[in-house]
Amino acid sequence: MKILSIDTSGIVAGVAILENDKILAEININYKQNHSVTLMPMIDTLFKMVDIKLEEIDYIACCCGPGSFTGLRIGAATAKAISHALNKKIIPVSTLEMLAYNIFMPSKYIVPIIDAKGGRVFTAIYFWKNNKLINILPETTMDLSELLEYIQKNDIEPIFLGDAALVYKEKIINFNKDYIFAPISHNMQKASSLCSISIEYLKDKKVVDYNHFFIQYLRKPQAERELLERKNKNV
Repeated sequence: MKILSIDTSGIVAGVAILENDKILAEININYKQNHSVTLMPMIDTLFKMVDIKLEEIDYIACCCGPGSFTGLRIGAATAKAISHALNKKIIPVSTLEMLAYNIFMPSKYIVPIIDAKGGRVFTAIYFWKNNKLINILPETTMDLSELLEYIQKNDIEPIFLGDAALVYKEKIINFNKDYIFAPISHNMQKASSLCSISIEYLKDKKVVDYNHFFIQYLRKPQAERELLERKNKNV
């Protein structure tokens, strides 16, 4: 079984190929958000490096959100195009859950946070139990201060990761200096983690046709929010 993973949910663009239980190759680029230009060359390079043809893959794993609106659309469009052309199923994977898969630390609660701007974050809370990732706070959007208060109130020992962990690191430390952060090698999205978690999704038969792959934004795009604000002001 071969899985191609595609992630463009944030500033990182990542692709990887999994064959059975082995990551054959992975490319992650954390430099400028120019995914519409770089993604297809990355995929082409990846397959050439391992001497595999695109038609040989069995599934395409792709992050379905939350994250960058533009980035998610680029990844989704690419995955759907390949799925349609090759008649392959797509495995839609949560960006937050994929981020949490970067960390295996049973003694801590894993708190991925993605910057949603304006002091808000996309987040969820997970922990490992019997080698399975368990979700205890469903995916949501909230103020960072609200999340920190929730963690404190529930006596959670967190490890933070994601782009917002860098953006708000000082604020988190000031709230509680004992909170810890993922190492830089595991802080951002990784295509290999997307491959790994897609195996679990497959076991649960979480696969879709290209025309049933939908992005989970968790909030309206900025243009829609600004339009709604203007309408409310004029009421």
